[in-house]
Amino acid sequence: MEHLKWLWILAIILVFLTACNESIQTAEPTEENGSELNADVVNMHGGISGLGKMENYFQRVKKQKKGDLRVVSYTIEGDPILTDLAYDGKQIDVTFDYTRDQYGDGEVESFQCGKLNREENPTNLSYYLTGCEGVKGETWGVLETSYDVKRQDVFEVELRYGPKEEKQTIQVDDEDKQEVYKQLVLANYLDFKPTSDECPKGKQADNYLMKVKINGGGRTLNWNACGSHESSKPFTDIAEYIIYASQHPTKSSENVVYGYILEVKENQILIGEDLTAPDLVSLEKVKGEDLANLNGTFLYVETEDAQEFSKGDKIVLKVDEVLEEGSPGRVRASDIQTITE
Repeated sequence: MEHLKWLWILAIILVFLTACNESIQTAEPTEENGSELNADVVNMHGGISGLGKMENYFQRVKKQKKGDLRVVSYTIEGDPILTDLAYDGKQIDVTFDYTRDQYGDGEVESFQCGKLNREENPTNLSYYLTGCEGVKGETWGVLETSYDVKRQDVFEVELRYGPKEEKQTIQVDDEDKQEVYKQLVLANYLDFKPTSDECPKGKQADNYLMKVKINGGGRTLNWNACGSHESSKPFTDIAEYIIYASQHPTKSSENVVYGYILEVKENQILIGEDLTAPDLVSLEKVKGEDLANLNGTFLYVETEDAQEFSKGDKIVLKVDEVLEEGSPGRVRASDIQTITE
């Protein structure tokens, strides 16, 4: 699978050299769309539709129930790449088809993997396969979406609500903005709008008007609480979160950092913040001095407990002191815990 090394190189470029997904000018899908390709899940440059099907499939495989899933991901040029998963109760057969990618090799690859995994970080969510035969690091990324609000130049949400939309929320804090942005991305707010029902006679329900401003664009979402549509429930939940957060701000956790360990020295560890397991494989041969050329966030952590950890460990730490800003930055920490998932 010689071509896989080029795919991983491309993955690094897309993950670390792309500062703002929404600000990139991307092409529309060419000829075949997700429905014509019988897609269960569509990844349109980080905007995911069918995320619930991905989660249901993950839970199904976890319970060792047989099933199939098709994920269609679109390139920047608008070409579809197909990933088919077929679980037989023991292993997952994977077919990776990029014959429609005008800049690819036009091949179809097939291999087998042992396990489907789910990883949720503060700023991203990924589904990936491990125990894959003939694949670099035996790891294969299936689907990933990012929701790091700090990578957006502008993100503002205005919410009006009530029977006549007469109430308005005040500004939410940065900590709550991150959660709101996360939930909007997971609800695929750029491509889907909530659906309203006409309220039965005599019944009065809240109406919601949500205006989302992000970088140079925006979305206006309008719905009511009368119906029980699947498309409206996530947005109602987001609205209720905004209402609560505007009155009860979440306590800041700026000094808490999640990441994978890339390097261990005597009294120092190097971590990549909010990396996923496939990212870790991609960065396997990247040295500390090369990290300045990547657009991720990396930290040298000074700690007396460095030797208790190993390269590849996923950790959460509380920063005691910031010694140097930037990326790679440098901090001092004493409370470091390993995360087991």
